[in-house]
Amino acid sequence: MVFPAIAGTLLALACVVAQGRAGPAPIEVRYVANAGVLLTIDGRKVLIDGPIRDGIPPYTTPSADERARLEAARPPYDGIAAILITHWHEDHFSPDAAAAHLRSSPGTVLISSREVVDRVREAAPDLPAARFRPTTPAPGSSTIVELEGLRVHVLRIRHNPARRLPAEHVGFLVQGTRTALHIGDADPGADNFSVLAGLPAVDVAVVPFWFLTDAGTATATVARVIRPRHMVGLHLPAGDAEKAARTLQERSLTATLLRVPGGIVAF
Repeated sequence: MVFPAIAGTLLALACVVAQGRAGPAPIEVRYVANAGVLLTIDGRKVLIDGPIRDGIPPYTTPSADERARLEAARPPYDGIAAILITHWHEDHFSPDAAAAHLRSSPGTVLISSREVVDRVREAAPDLPAARFRPTTPAPGSSTIVELEGLRVHVLRIRHNPARRLPAEHVGFLVQGTRTALHIGDADPGADNFSVLAGLPAVDVAVVPFWFLTDAGTATATVARVIRPRHMVGLHLPAGDAEKAARTLQERSLTATLLRVPGGIVAF
């Protein structure tokens, strides 16, 4: 069945839901906290922008129990193929927490910019270099890191202007039989996503919620450049959640907002 997005300029964001027929397994998105998600594609797990510890208020952080499972690689955080980190800000990852997970899960590797990898290696000098895939493409370009059963396209995209602007910010297009895009704290300018040209089409886009609630960004960047089949918004302070949900409803924009850590959606 096909459910087209109602907003005229967002027609390209039509949501296609397959029912009752064979096809690729759904992409499962488990919300960790803030910008953190556990993606399962073709039975393979990747953790993006987690684990975190203290974070940065007012953004969400995992509960003590969830954090313990994350760092000890206990279900559902067992068997993770790779941790992917977009940048070093504390609301996106903790070097010590990432190191704890890597120690607990010998089969997991870390894929991120050299800036992030250096921070984790400083926190964990005991971990061998083979556990890390430092990857910082030239601005506006991408590099592929191969995992068993998945390809990770590392995208060099600008961070949104910020007081502590990271020198190296990347996004990830995770490709199996279907694809999921995570853009971290990317600058919303449409030109920032020209790197997607020539890459596989985006099935699920995981974006900061303001990419959806800002009408200009939703139209110029999401609908016309990223062009996902399904949209997921996060990085959502609890105090802004109701207003963001109302904005999407008023604009008849079909998207999922991740609000409760531990929640799972599938597409």
